[in-house]
Amino acid sequence: MAKQVTETDGALRAFALRLLDSVYNVSVYSVIGYSALLAVLAVIGLAIFMKIIYVPEFHPW
Repeated sequence: MAKQVTETDGALRAFALRLLDSVYNVSVYSVIGYSALLAVLAVIGLAIFMKIIYVPEFHPW
């Protein structure tokens, strides 16, 4: 019985560590993606500010 509990505990620990590693990787990739998106938006905003990209005024009425 003690051997079975030890094997189950080891398997559960391995699963928990893999799950924790996956969550960590997803969070790192999401931060990198969000930072890249902000960088792209900053470049587009700068291009609009410097009149490299023309954006006409929009009046809905």
